[in-house]
Amino acid sequence: MENYKIFFEKLNLINKKYNLINSQKEDFNIFSILRNEYDEVNLHSKFIVELLKNKNYGKKFIEIFLEKLEIQVFNYENINIFSEYSKGINGRIDILLEFSKDKEKKAIIIENKIYAEDQIGQLNRYYCSMINKNYSNDELEIVYLTLDGSEPTEESTEGLAKEVKEKIITISYKENIVEWLNDCIKEVAEVPIIRETLVQYRSLLKKITGKENKEMIKEIEKLVLSNNEYLKMLYKIDYTLLREIRIDLQFKFWEKLEEKLNEIAIKRKMKLENNLEYPNLHYSIDLVKNYPKKKFFGLMYFIKDIENRGKLYLRIEVEERIYYGFRIITNNGESNFNMIDDYLEKEFKELNFGRTDWWLGFKYISNFENINEFIDFKYFNENLAILLNNDKKLEKLVNHISEDIENTLDYLKLS
Repeated sequence: MENYKIFFEKLNLINKKYNLINSQKEDFNIFSILRNEYDEVNLHSKFIVELLKNKNYGKKFIEIFLEKLEIQVFNYENINIFSEYSKGINGRIDILLEFSKDKEKKAIIIENKIYAEDQIGQLNRYYCSMINKNYSNDELEIVYLTLDGSEPTEESTEGLAKEVKEKIITISYKENIVEWLNDCIKEVAEVPIIRETLVQYRSLLKKITGKENKEMIKEIEKLVLSNNEYLKMLYKIDYTLLREIRIDLQFKFWEKLEEKLNEIAIKRKMKLENNLEYPNLHYSIDLVKNYPKKKFFGLMYFIKDIENRGKLYLRIEVEERIYYGFRIITNNGESNFNMIDDYLEKEFKELNFGRTDWWLGFKYISNFENINEFIDFKYFNENLAILLNNDKKLEKLVNHISEDIENTLDYLKLS
């Protein structure tokens, strides 16, 4: 027991040291002030595109970017760069780069996924839109950009030929984009306005990907490796204990949220549905224990029948972050497909809800203490754990979510 005490005392000293360092850092960040830190479309895609289009340094930034991707592009004369490129019915490509010289051409499709849900056949639709522009397979590259370098889901790649799937390039903000920014900063070292903008954006990426804690983790690693007894302790307690804590806290969240939403359901004459099949599963301790291997579970409330169309439901669900929205289940049991052309489309646009093949409308749930921070059970950081472990704060969070849902129901004139 004495070894445990000494170990945790040393850990506490390291923690205090880095808390002090962080408290003295400049926390002003223009990106955090002007935009939601996780807004992949209006912040990250647009900023990356503006860097690549920069009048004086764009060409150099592009060269470094292509180098990081290990993509060979001929000595091009023309380049077109787009954010949210749309052509026809195939959806919007987050970032599109088109290179050309004489008869040679190359297109790079970049799918920017910070937290948005993958849509069925999404990458195939983008690929087809470029094939329709007379690009061949050899002239196309697909880049899948996420916070941590995750592979695209089967839903996203549905419809793509095997050889196309195999050449998809996966990159991360955490490593590849930060490294790219490091090199770009060197290029503009004597141009303060661009350099400091890049430094602030890099700081934001380090924050949202967890790289800020790298030095502290290295120091803890050094401590653990300095004594085999500490190493043994870590194997006994670290992952297993933290995992059990996260399971307990997530399950507690779902129980409290269900309790509150059931009160609203009674008042609004909605009905809890807890026996539906995948992908409309009700949360359970087994599902929470197997998260994130098992996901897309949560709470589902029947709102009303829609004549000749099916049943309308309110759904609160977890993939990585928690989100809520509305979906249809047809009378023959099909679910998760937005088959009603424009049903509530105008209203959801006014509310800034997303709309996909899976949802009539959905939105991510923010932390009531910080609207730029979302409830994220995959990355389950320290702030979220402390919030959920505090009964008063958990109650505030549940009330915050419930009030938001009620306001949406009122706006949509549902129930």
